Amino acid sequence: MRAMEVISFKNTGLFKRGVWLSAAALLTFAVTPAALDGSLWRDPSASLFAAGILAVFFGYFLHTTGIHRVVDEVTDCEDHLKVQRGRMEEIVPLSNVAAAEVSSGGGLHRITVRLREPTNLGGQFEFLPQASLWSNVAGVRRVAISLSERAKQMNGGGRNLPN
Repeated sequence: MRAMEVISFKNTGLFKRGVWLSAAALLTFAVTPAALDGSLWRDPSASLFAAGILAVFFGYFLHTTGIHRVVDEVTDCEDHLKVQRGRMEEIVPLSNVAAAEVSSGGGLHRITVRLREPTNLGGQFEFLPQASLWSNVAGVRRVAISLSERAKQMNGGGRNLPN
């Protein structure tokens, strides 16, 4: 019998907050010099242009990485997954897992778990694997394949898969 094991990056919540705080800090850094010398009030166009470029860059970065979509923690409890996003916690039976696959974007590898029946998390959720696997795509794939194979076993060898 396997013990409960956290299979996601343990500091995902902190990582997501760090991305948002970094974006806010860089935007502040871009506008502060103009605010301090008074030119922001006389001619705000240059500072607003710089802040706009940074905002577009961060919007693109957040969109391509999908960091805002990842759940905070996933614990493998043998026959179910305990998934946490913020204060919301969801128990997902492995029999409800249709597939788990590796997806990449913006240099970050994550595991996408598609569900047979939607939960409060929706029809799928994504999580960052443990930090030790970040540069090891094969290791991330092993985690995803293990989840998929165990889910198939819970569903009688893969019968009744969704279309």
